Amino acid sequence: MSGGWLAVQGRLPLAFMGLGLAWLVAGTLMLLAVPALLALPHAHPHVVALTHAWVLGFFVTVACGAVYQLVPVALGTTLANERYGWWHFWLHALGVPGMVGSFWLWNLKLLGHFGFAVAIGIVLFTINTCQTVRRSGRRNLVAWSVAASGVWLLTTVLMGLLLAANRHWLFLPVDPIFLLRAHAHLGLVGFFVALLQGVSFQLIPMFTLGEMREWRCASIGFCISQAGLVVLAPALVLHHGLLSTLGAAAVAVGITCSVWAMVRALGTRKKRALDPGVRLFLFGGVGVWIAAVAGAVLVAPWTAGGSAAGGYNAMVYAIIGIGGGLLPCIAGMMCKIVPFLTWMRAYGPHVGRGRTPSAGALTLPRVERVGLALQAVALVPLVIGAWTLSDLWLKVGILTLAAGVVLFAADMLGVMRHLWRPQIETPVPVRAAK
Repeated sequence: MSGGWLAVQGRLPLAFMGLGLAWLVAGTLMLLAVPALLALPHAHPHVVALTHAWVLGFFVTVACGAVYQLVPVALGTTLANERYGWWHFWLHALGVPGMVGSFWLWNLKLLGHFGFAVAIGIVLFTINTCQTVRRSGRRNLVAWSVAASGVWLLTTVLMGLLLAANRHWLFLPVDPIFLLRAHAHLGLVGFFVALLQGVSFQLIPMFTLGEMREWRCASIGFCISQAGLVVLAPALVLHHGLLSTLGAAAVAVGITCSVWAMVRALGTRKKRALDPGVRLFLFGGVGVWIAAVAGAVLVAPWTAGGSAAGGYNAMVYAIIGIGGGLLPCIAGMMCKIVPFLTWMRAYGPHVGRGRTPSAGALTLPRVERVGLALQAVALVPLVIGAWTLSDLWLKVGILTLAAGVVLFAADMLGVMRHLWRPQIETPVPVRAAK
């Protein structure tokens, strides 16, 4: 491989993308092995292990890889410290499987060791992203969302360590369920939603050839969601129904503003037909909004939901948020980023030296479309199964999801194989006529 700058582009983000893809497969295999997991209370150790396999293993890993690639581009600078990024990668690759296994076995001492490794990696990630924002000199919505999401992710991990320590030594006079809910929302709203409320307004106009003519509504939505989370997290810890409802409602209002701003941005696009990855990403944005509204309803004092299995409970809310929101957002983003980074690394240095395929030609369009569609369709039987505690509906949903994941993984692996087997046609020199 050529040593030019095009050849080294994307190494760190692609490493995170590949690791995240492995966790997507692993999380799906866990569901296939024990379909009844989604019928258990959300605080069950095996459910917590499954949640961390999906959220920390797949979603956070891919999102961090995307940040390492997109943020320098969006802010017009370079990553502050690539070495920190690689240390983060190896600590994450070591710590997350250890955490998932520790949760499954409910070994809290071992969990603390592996959780500490993950926390050190997130510290490096947060320092790296904040330094990148500072050196860029930008103080716009994208910059603030990146900095805020990094800080919230670090807060989430540190609170997770506090949770594990408290379950072992029991030094906090607070119900662990309440701490667990606050921990989950610090990550889901603080990291993912904050990131989406900023970076999306850089990505979608770029992918659709549109423009952001008015940032005010998007900025207001981001600020309202941040304020809502500041109220929601302590309210969940204190189990204060009214404050929890107000905080969750504020988060939902903030996301509503962001959705409206995105609709207006899409109205300016020159590329009328949206490719599958962008459509799925936008579908996930709507899913995040629905989950925010569902969450506000769930924490309301007059709602009879909660930790118990069956009915409208925390598991149904989690499936809507993760399966209907984060999964399509992250998968759709991968459909755009992975082919681009692979092309940059495999074919960028050879431009002008031989015939190379385009980035769009690296994917398998039909496989991609069917795989993404199956992932979306699986949401319906999964919600029905968790709501009614029906093994049949859960199995149908999990099998549908697994089929979609297999096709999606095959498409992504088909793209990544170009890193090792690039298809370059060397032009045959034309001999001068005698």
